[in-house]
Amino acid sequence: MDQDRRQFYRIEHQVAIEYKLVPEAEVVDSARPYQFDVSSHFLLLSELQAMDTDTGHLLRKIGEKQPEVSAYLKLLDTKINRIARSLVSEELKDTGSLRMHNINLSEGGLSFDCDDNLPLGQYLALKLVFPESLLGLLLYASVQRNEAIDGGYQIGIEFFKMPESCRTLLARFILEAQARERQRQLNVDD
Repeated sequence: MDQDRRQFYRIEHQVAIEYKLVPEAEVVDSARPYQFDVSSHFLLLSELQAMDTDTGHLLRKIGEKQPEVSAYLKLLDTKINRIARSLVSEELKDTGSLRMHNINLSEGGLSFDCDDNLPLGQYLALKLVFPESLLGLLLYASVQRNEAIDGGYQIGIEFFKMPESCRTLLARFILEAQARERQRQLNVDD
């Protein structure tokens, strides 16, 4: 994980997180955690954003030749995303099991303060919700670091078997968060 810390950009962010301990066999046999009861809406925005990533280059090509068609398609995309956000935001209001944590996040993993003493090498099923974007992700991870701090633990985890679409979404989220922070710093310095 130390090497990953150097390979990936990292941000500090507040995220709703839920985790469950899972045996290695479940992680090996499954591409995405199934340990959480989630509705079809939970991953909807993630799937739509992954589609945006996959189709962005096509939309740019259309925009070069037919700007009106491109503008119309962008409006349709905005409508779909607003509907999805509405569905997800209503659902998240009813979710009391997620606790907000300040995390240090990269494409390779995250660290967070925790009440539980999680053993090194333990596999986790993770449910992450980024409140401002309403992005929801289900991922597997393994505990790489566990340090005792002020009546709790600082846990460092590395994502395991992360689908490329999730990695792309996280990378974009991290870059956008860094850009917002830089802009905020510029505004403060003025």
